[in-house]
Amino acid sequence: MNLSQFDDNAKSYLEKILAILDIEAEVLQEDVDDTTTCYRIECKSDDARILIGKNGQTLESLQFVVRQMVKSKTLDRSHFIVDVCDYRGRRRRTLEEQAKKGAVAVLNGDSERFPLMPMTAYDRRLVHNYLQENFPDLASESEGEGEGRHIVISFKGLEDGEGGEDHGDDAHDGDVEE
Repeated sequence: MNLSQFDDNAKSYLEKILAILDIEAEVLQEDVDDTTTCYRIECKSDDARILIGKNGQTLESLQFVVRQMVKSKTLDRSHFIVDVCDYRGRRRRTLEEQAKKGAVAVLNGDSERFPLMPMTAYDRRLVHNYLQENFPDLASESEGEGEGRHIVISFKGLEDGEGGEDHGDDAHDGDVEE
C-alpha cells in the first residue's frame, strides 16, 4: 500500500468515526515533517471538548483506534498524529512553560530536583526533547510507573545514575503515539 492509500485510510477512518458520533467536522491533512502527518480535526468547541476529553485522554484513544485500523490494512508503520482544534499545540506550549519553570528553579538553586506532574509517554518525550534543546546543563529523568510516571529535572550528574541523561523508555518507546 502506498503512502497515498495510507493517508486516505487514516483520513477516511476519522471521517467515518466522526459521522458515527454525529460530529460535524473537517479533517485536514498536514505534513509535520518528512515522516509524520497530522490529521487536524476542526469542529465546534462543544464537539472539540468531547473529542479531546479530560487531559486529552479521548484524543489519545481516538488516535490509537485509527492507528490500529490503519495497521490492520497495511504493514506500513508511517507515523501520524490526530489533533483537534490545535489541542496538541496548546498542550505542547503548556508543557514547555512548566518544563521551563522547573529548569529555572533548578538553575537558580531553588530546587535540586524538580518533579513535573505525571504525563503521557508522548508528553514526556516532548518535555525531554525541549529540555535537551534548551537547557544543556540539565538532565531529565522519567520516574514512577503507569499514570504516575513523571519527569524530574536536575543538573547533569545529580540524577540517580552515574550522570548523563536518562530518558527511561520514553525516548525510544516504539509504542509512543506521535
